[in-house]
Amino acid sequence: MKKQYFFSFVLAALSFVAAKSLEEVGIERYYFQKAANFQKEDGYFDLVNPSKVSSFPMGVASFSDVTMLDSTHLVGIEPINGSVVLIDLNNNSISSQLSLGSEFQFVDISRMDSTLILLDSESKVHFLLPPYDSTSYVSRNETKENFITSGICFHQSTKRLFLLSEVQEMEEGQISCFLYAFNLNKRQLREEPLFEITSSAIETFALNNNLPLLKNKVSFSGDTLEGLTFNPSAIAIHPKTNEIYVLSADDRSLVVYNQFGEVVNFTTLDAKLFSKPTGMTFQDNGDLLITVSDLMRPSIVKLKWNKLYQSLAGHGIIFGR
Repeated sequence: MKKQYFFSFVLAALSFVAAKSLEEVGIERYYFQKAANFQKEDGYFDLVNPSKVSSFPMGVASFSDVTMLDSTHLVGIEPINGSVVLIDLNNNSISSQLSLGSEFQFVDISRMDSTLILLDSESKVHFLLPPYDSTSYVSRNETKENFITSGICFHQSTKRLFLLSEVQEMEEGQISCFLYAFNLNKRQLREEPLFEITSSAIETFALNNNLPLLKNKVSFSGDTLEGLTFNPSAIAIHPKTNEIYVLSADDRSLVVYNQFGEVVNFTTLDAKLFSKPTGMTFQDNGDLLITVSDLMRPSIVKLKWNKLYQSLAGHGIIFGR
């Protein structure tokens, strides 16, 4: 009994110290400390040769967002009516709509352990537990007034929900959006963004690294400009590198950021394989799944995470470059 009491006392003391430490450093510094101390795994994706392509019947509704439920099942959002469906990757089938209540129209989805996190068209956050129907609905919380998102994902290492704000067009055709963190314990959106995402930073990275960019883009006002059309449609966190992947469906671009908002890689997806990429998610082993919402050839493309056991200067490569 004494040993058990002592062990419990130690755990309580450690929890108190951790809480005080978090209080002292503050939420923002805590986030950056977690990001800096993450043990990154080196590896790369081969975007030309996917490990699997799951094809669905022609005319199947597209998916605005997806998240992994287990090793063979995804949960997806159909953008036409905002319904939630279960996707079976083994037999390439899609279930009927989950019964979550007709008054909700969902636009984005993520998962924390067994809890599904859903964002509706009014930017309210919903929490659903198994068996994922109206009986397991937990609650919904406001993000903030007039806040419109273009994508959400769960950040495992800080237990935060990441939300991308709506894209805004800046001067000279440049566009910008912000990445915010939603505290799932307090059910509250952090007022200040973690960092800004801009098309100019992506273009600068691509030019400095001799990476090709699409030459023409159309501004919000309809003008044809030269440069990158960047309109995020999905966001996901790589479980092996802690890096933030942002997908733009309009120009099939995939941008990778580190936890401090710096662009670390960029690529344009192949038009034949990714004719209209809209959603993406990671499996626990690091494999990347991208949904292709082409009504003629709807599919989910799986890209294997190739771990590197030895790499130059301790840094892995991405996209096979």
